[in-house]
Amino acid sequence: HTTLDKGNSPELFSYWAGARVQNLVDQKKLAPIDDLWEKENFDKKFSTSVIKAASTYNGSKYLLPIAQFVVMVFYNKTIFEANGLQPPTSWEEFIAVCQKLKKNKITPIALGSRERWPAQFWMDYLLLRTQPIEYRNRLMNGKAKYTDQEVKKVYQIWSELLKEKYFNQNANQLDWAQATQLVCKKDAAMTLMGSWAIQLFEDEKQCSGPVNNFDFFPFPTMDMNLPKVALGPIDGIVLSKNSANHDFAKKTLSYFAKQKPQERLSIGSGALAPSLEVPLSFYSPFKKRMIEEIKSSKYWAFNYDLATPPRVAELGMDSFNELIEFPDQYEKILENVETEAHIIFNEILNNDPK
Repeated sequence: HTTLDKGNSPELFSYWAGARVQNLVDQKKLAPIDDLWEKENFDKKFSTSVIKAASTYNGSKYLLPIAQFVVMVFYNKTIFEANGLQPPTSWEEFIAVCQKLKKNKITPIALGSRERWPAQFWMDYLLLRTQPIEYRNRLMNGKAKYTDQEVKKVYQIWSELLKEKYFNQNANQLDWAQATQLVCKKDAAMTLMGSWAIQLFEDEKQCSGPVNNFDFFPFPTMDMNLPKVALGPIDGIVLSKNSANHDFAKKTLSYFAKQKPQERLSIGSGALAPSLEVPLSFYSPFKKRMIEEIKSSKYWAFNYDLATPPRVAELGMDSFNELIEFPDQYEKILENVETEAHIIFNEILNNDPK
């Protein structure tokens, strides 16, 4: 988005829905597409939850959704079967699975956090499974603190998983694909990752062994009283405010909203098409199950770096890497995040989004 600061802005560009788009809207760098939205009746083409979460900012429509991904726990079926394990549904069952795998000299969880963002899904789901989504929204918006007991509990649980050595020991040295390959090659049993990992699992060169050797389960339930939340990014196309040919750009947006382009964008990847016009029969059985998982969730949440302002996201993602290296230091790590985040949120309140 740095090109928006230069004289010749691109007409359209793809971007992540959520706080990243909100940041550009607040800086008045994007043009609303309400007229196109109404003319093409997009309210009928996308679900209310997607429109509300991904397309609407400050009361106007700004983003056309083109791809939706969901974060799940992917696992190696061969390892689970060889160890007599079933996909866990509760946290107690999940811990029991980790204990048995570790006892049998198998790394339970693969994580590749070198680029920081792959670790965020642990923070996301541990918070969403222990606190109402309203609390998480308050934390993402600066209305709750990183030093709150609710957040400390999340980092404590994560810290305990790390100290129990349920993760591979070199997480901060690997990227997400290398961590996924550990599961492919039976060097680890599970990894928490977005549905784009399907591409790697289905690539026989990257993933030795039969391509049907993996499966997924949703992040386990930790509190039965909390409504279910699904997590992941939604990609979309936005229109630059200062670009020259908005009429042509809107015709292009209209094309990308049609059924066939939406289908094409999901083929060969782990993406689901946000369009309601894409029939369920279009998808593989695997993706159909993912769609059912999303439908069974009351809420949709964006992953951490798309849910909070970019400058705060940088602090949080640094803290994940620090926690992985120093799990005993989680309280100090959170104090440092809160100190810096407080300053940033105050600047945003005073209309200085950067």
